[in-house]
Amino acid sequence: MSTIRASSLIAFATLLLASTALGRKPKESKATADYFPLRVGDSWTYRNTEEGGYTRKVLSEEPQEGGPVRYVLEVRSGVIIQNVFSKAGDWVLFHAESYPEHEGLKATYEPPKQYLPNPLVAGQKWEWTGKDPTQVEHHESSRVVGFENVTVPAGKFRAIKVVSEVSGGSSPITRTNWYVDGVGLVKSTTQGGQIKYGSELTDYSFKKKPAK
Repeated sequence: MSTIRASSLIAFATLLLASTALGRKPKESKATADYFPLRVGDSWTYRNTEEGGYTRKVLSEEPQEGGPVRYVLEVRSGVIIQNVFSKAGDWVLFHAESYPEHEGLKATYEPPKQYLPNPLVAGQKWEWTGKDPTQVEHHESSRVVGFENVTVPAGKFRAIKVVSEVSGGSSPITRTNWYVDGVGLVKSTTQGGQIKYGSELTDYSFKKKPAK
């Protein structure tokens, strides 16, 4: 009897554990934050703080043999600028900048410029030295400051602030960008000497419509 009773207890305990395991919901893996989304067809519209504005649109993706996919991001304002980016490891890499309307006006970064850590984490710092399309050498020193609540025409966001000190041009400038996970750049300011301008996100193509 004792043997039968022990076997019954073991079977009951096994059944109980199995039922408990089946009743548990599997843990959802947390998606990695993306502060610089690059999906073909996505676009963003910005207004300048002075006048006018510009748009950004991911035109295409270009698979690379033995390397990460490269994306062509076009900026349209008074001129057309085409930038080439990729994502490798924890970085957004900047490969090239060109002006299709102006033959020969192009900069290729080799090795690619470490443009932005992704995901962004408060306290991160990085530097870069190189030449722009006009062959002027610049030095950039950037840091991730932390989160701030910002309001722009496209909405209210909890954004992370990135400050870059840029030297090498006519005068040093400070560029400050605010990025939002899943949205990208929502606000930007540039100032130094007589230079002072900025832009704010007004709309983006993948913006979720409010529920009715």
